[in-house]
Amino acid sequence: MTRKSPSNPGRAMGDDFLKQLLGRQKRLIVDRANQFGSSGLPSAEQLAETVAFAPQDGNIWLCGQRMMLLQGAAFGAIRRELVEALGLDKARGLLTRIGWQAGARDAAQVSAHWPEGDHASLYSAGPRLHMLEGMVNVEVVRFDIDSSVGHFYSEFFWHNSLEADEHIAAYGLGSEPGCWMEVGYASGYASSLLGRLVVFREQECRCMGHSACRIVGKPAEQWDDIDLDLAHLDALDFLSRSTYGSDEETRMAELPEPADDRAMVGISAAFVAASQQLYRVAPTQATVLLTGESGVGKELFARSLHQASPRAGTPLVALNCAALPETLLEAELFGVERGAFTGADRSRPGRFERARGGTLFLDEIATLSLSAQSKILRVLQEGEIERVGGTTPIPVDVRVIAATNLDLRREVEAGRFREDLLYRLNVFPIHLPPLRERREDIPLLMSYFLRKFSARHGRKPLGFSTRLVNALLTYRFPGNIRELQNLIERGVIAAGDGELMDLVHLAEAGEPLRSCGIGLTAEGKLDGLSEKPQTAATSTTQEVGIEPELANLQAFLSGRERVLGTSLKEIEQRLVQLALERSGGNLTAAAQMLGMSRAQISYRLKGE
Repeated sequence: MTRKSPSNPGRAMGDDFLKQLLGRQKRLIVDRANQFGSSGLPSAEQLAETVAFAPQDGNIWLCGQRMMLLQGAAFGAIRRELVEALGLDKARGLLTRIGWQAGARDAAQVSAHWPEGDHASLYSAGPRLHMLEGMVNVEVVRFDIDSSVGHFYSEFFWHNSLEADEHIAAYGLGSEPGCWMEVGYASGYASSLLGRLVVFREQECRCMGHSACRIVGKPAEQWDDIDLDLAHLDALDFLSRSTYGSDEETRMAELPEPADDRAMVGISAAFVAASQQLYRVAPTQATVLLTGESGVGKELFARSLHQASPRAGTPLVALNCAALPETLLEAELFGVERGAFTGADRSRPGRFERARGGTLFLDEIATLSLSAQSKILRVLQEGEIERVGGTTPIPVDVRVIAATNLDLRREVEAGRFREDLLYRLNVFPIHLPPLRERREDIPLLMSYFLRKFSARHGRKPLGFSTRLVNALLTYRFPGNIRELQNLIERGVIAAGDGELMDLVHLAEAGEPLRSCGIGLTAEGKLDGLSEKPQTAATSTTQEVGIEPELANLQAFLSGRERVLGTSLKEIEQRLVQLALERSGGNLTAAAQMLGMSRAQISYRLKGE
């Protein structure tokens, strides 16, 4: 909307002076907005650097959260479907609550990512994140915060709002504001960060014909007629307090922390699915078979299952079947009678007896000999044992949890595992996902291990660098959680007190951590996260004796060749063949080497 030039020269001069005055005031406000907090953290550049793309996994990360790219038109279509299905008011409430959850989650991630930031500096990240996520362009009008007295006032202009564009495209101009999700985001972010209920309202909106959207945020108790806002917000955590404006000291938003040293940590879909299966079978007496790669946490799951079962107050006895030689395994499992062999000067119970009334965890059960397997099968069938050198059956009431990192069905086909024992153990199987399939849990696990090892070793690292977080989010983790745990412990020891843990602290014998992701530089350009410089000597050594397809790929990746020179299909087929050769023809093992599923390997073999 354009204004006509005033006809009165004096009035024009006054207007010019007023514009200059307002311009200076606005610049001061903007300068203040760009310098939130004494630390100046986090800046727009720092937030941009938290973006990581992992196209090989189909993942995009922002501040340690998995994101997705969605066309604005698709978002508008979803919005229209909700309005048509629920009605305008219910759709508004739903979208506002979705925005609230997104804002609250962003606040928690920013607080965890920059623990040294104060309220003002961390609050400034909210508008910047909203801009980085492509929703709106934010202009600061006024911002006042004083945590010591609980004062908060915030006012912004929103330009180029995606939600307003889609609302206008669908319904045209009207008399009500339309940036519902964005208002929910602002309210959720501020409330979660400050620890008190803050409500934003859209005072002006492009959906109502204004040139820009203007929002104002204040503590809930400072608004009149707050009930309508609360009806649209997801603010139960804040409403549970006696008053909105409690005099309690405000708290930074925090990610959930495990309750103890052996707590299971995770929020990913794969982890939640496995946990649900665990808690479903825990109250029963069924035998459980835990499967998964080495290092995924099978022993921790077994302990959690035992603690959630009616046997929680009884012994949990664990045995790593691969750690004992065949000659000692039977004595360890079933016990020994005095005089059974040379050196047996006294009788002693085995693991089955020690676990009587409780749970026996047999790890790496696939390494047992066929003879030992047959004896365990008899115990499971009869519910009794005989000690080595004994003749009297001893009844045992034991729940067995077995674990393996091998495909037992393939072991049966190869003649290395008894089929009847497999069916005895496989009453309730639970597959534990590798860490690369539960990447949403990596930031939680990093924070957990940081607290754990900082306390153990008496160190006080400041946290993690953005580069390190992105590298770990896109790293393949062949050693799974055990490898992540070792990396963080190494970093805690290597990093100094008050220092951010970075890639250099996790390096092993000079070899940097290799990630396979793409990030954003401070200028917004795509860049590799953790590239190791390659010299002519190392590249020549690596290429000796390898196939032309892989040599071409290596030369292309190192930058020595501008053209790949080999089709992607040929490279893919050669990698599949190489994995099959190294795994002895085991499709499951080959798939694990390549970070693929067994079905994907089979499909590529058929397409040769």
